[in-house]
Amino acid sequence: METPTPLPFRQIGKGFCGSVWAADRSGVASAMKREDGGTYRSVTHDSTMHTIIEASLTRFQQSSQHLARRLNIPAHRQLITAGDTEWWQARSHRFPESYEHCNTLITERSLPFPEATRHKIIDLFCLPGSRDALKESRKDEDCLLRCYLGRRKDAFASPSRYFTLRNKPMQIHQLEGLGLPVVEYAETMADVLSVMYWHSKVDANDVELVLAPPREGEEAWESETIGPHRLWLLDFDCAKPMSMDDAGIEQAARAFYRNDPYYPRPDGEDKADNALWDIFVKRFLVASERVLGASELPGRMVEALERLGKERGLRRAILRVAETRV
Repeated sequence: METPTPLPFRQIGKGFCGSVWAADRSGVASAMKREDGGTYRSVTHDSTMHTIIEASLTRFQQSSQHLARRLNIPAHRQLITAGDTEWWQARSHRFPESYEHCNTLITERSLPFPEATRHKIIDLFCLPGSRDALKESRKDEDCLLRCYLGRRKDAFASPSRYFTLRNKPMQIHQLEGLGLPVVEYAETMADVLSVMYWHSKVDANDVELVLAPPREGEEAWESETIGPHRLWLLDFDCAKPMSMDDAGIEQAARAFYRNDPYYPRPDGEDKADNALWDIFVKRFLVASERVLGASELPGRMVEALERLGKERGLRRAILRVAETRV
């Protein structure tokens, strides 16, 4: 019986840290993040942060605390160095010919949404003239949805001319329009931050929170539009250790606002956004007590976030006044 030829690796994403690759296969799959991006980005650091956060989340998801029950972090599998001759000799031919050996982080792959879901999203949010091409696009089969609870735009705005399903941003008005459980997403995000801050002792800088299908047999949210799904926590190469004091709180609070607007924010201009922030804070304080016990740190974190949010709101107001005078 002949041994099947290994499938070539295909690029499924690219960021500042490097490119991400996978072999097309059904079921459990791996993703490989190559360290071929920015000079100061490291998959070795990504690997270290990933293992710390994964251990913390596993502990609190499986304990009686039951935090972040519908959230996944991809399983950490292996860190390959550029000098791992045996690994590269067996696999380098599966990358394009011009690609050199480099440090590579291997994790579980969060699988993309199926074709039926992709087509629904295209029909809802893409301009009519581009829909057919996108439905045939190989690249857009790698569909994950970024869950932006901290950004709202005009619900009646026209669809964007630039459209991709790879890490597609879904803003809160779009999530609400699809009837998705934004309150439960917010509470899950509060759980995740409480675990990362107080148990992992990591500032969560530049992590990603995306909607993607569950693993087989997992409890999931259900939706007529996007089907069963969970939140997935990804990308830890910019996360940094934080101290358990005011300096660490300020570090994490500033990272909160540097990141894409995944979390609810206190500087929203819509009543629904302010209500969601209150829900997020309430859950964050409850979850933080489960992780940390009685402590002043979570309350001081909320104070720092609200102070920075107020400063952001004032800057926006000043810019608006300046624009009216032009």
